[in-house]
Amino acid sequence: MLVDFRVKNCLSYKDETLFSMVAGSRIRKLKDTHTMKFDSLRLVKSAFIFGPNGSGKSNLFTAIKILRSLLFNFENLNNVKQLRLPYQPFKLGGQQGKPTEFMISLFLDGVLYDYEVQYNVSQVLYEGLTKTTKSLKERLFTRQWDGTEYLYETAESTAQELTKYTRNNTAFLSVLNVFNDPDATKIFDWFLHKILFLDEANRLSSHPLIRKLEEEPFKKEVMKLLKVADFSIQDVTARRVERREKNTIGYDFDTPEVIQEVDIDLHYLSFDEAGAPIGTETINWTMDSKGTVRMLHLACVMVDAYNKGKTIFIDEFDTAFHVSICEFLMAIMNSKRNITNQFVVTSHEIDLLDQPLRSDQIWFVNKSFKNESELYSLFDFADLQKKRGDISYAKRYLKGEFGATPVINEYLSDQYLTSFNGYPNTPLK
Repeated sequence: MLVDFRVKNCLSYKDETLFSMVAGSRIRKLKDTHTMKFDSLRLVKSAFIFGPNGSGKSNLFTAIKILRSLLFNFENLNNVKQLRLPYQPFKLGGQQGKPTEFMISLFLDGVLYDYEVQYNVSQVLYEGLTKTTKSLKERLFTRQWDGTEYLYETAESTAQELTKYTRNNTAFLSVLNVFNDPDATKIFDWFLHKILFLDEANRLSSHPLIRKLEEEPFKKEVMKLLKVADFSIQDVTARRVERREKNTIGYDFDTPEVIQEVDIDLHYLSFDEAGAPIGTETINWTMDSKGTVRMLHLACVMVDAYNKGKTIFIDEFDTAFHVSICEFLMAIMNSKRNITNQFVVTSHEIDLLDQPLRSDQIWFVNKSFKNESELYSLFDFADLQKKRGDISYAKRYLKGEFGATPVINEYLSDQYLTSFNGYPNTPLK
């Protein structure tokens, strides 16, 4: 489970920025449904991030992907000299050359892990891993570059032996994982199997979850979600197909690469002129609406992840969805049916602010005049508890009380709207 994530000097996040799934201790609202308790740790089941276009909402997700890329950068002991670090610093404020910093806290199998790493374009500068159980907090290792060499402190002598395999452009945690260190293996398993990013970049036809539609029990559960959301699909048929793509990686450029994909047919009822059903018609998913295809993908994700302790990141949640569909999906995320999964969502749909949510589930991203992303929680507003609970968050947001709203330059807007010069210098007819 994701507990905290900190980022500094990465993409649009210049200063240290904290995102947390930890539930606010003083909030009792929706405690039984919208939160999960593990020992003394209470986490929210979902978090919703709002903000204008270009503010940096998606960059928060990308930062987690960059951390994952850094850890999986270590693939072959013989080739580590050639590996490049995924270094993407904030470029608009003199931060290039300064280290990128990540810290992530994960609760895995009853243990809290805090992992921290700092690196620049050429090498890792600092790493540390702490393990906390009910009875003990233990520093498993630290690794510090002093300008000429690395200084290591390890809790286990076996870990100390592995320092000799660790190059300056390799995370020590990655080396521990390669050599089956049990704590490192747990963390890598989370990055590999317990997080999932749902965004527009996914090639849906080659996604492994879509292939599960060939399995009847899985498809049956997906169909339940589609019907509850009032999609009029009667059935889904999945079949394997081969797509041939020119090989641009290997030496034989004339030999196409064969890629296994799944083709999907959606079956709808058809009606006569009087409105009586006369059978079904098939529409290939490539010809269906963007909203239907996105809902099918999300339904597959939610069915597959059911209580598997996954953290699911959904970018542009309201893209192609009516607000009522978003509300239905939010209800699933925060229901008692969801026991162990987490959802982190970005959205522009302001009406969702007035859905049943706790203040510690609502986050905003604002971009300053210096183009720096600023992430903060509604929970951080001290005066929130002093106001009536029935006052709309959406209305307060639109009034600018929470910031993170798009700003239109009225002077330039008026100038543009009253200009009739045409482009390029072509008079209007």
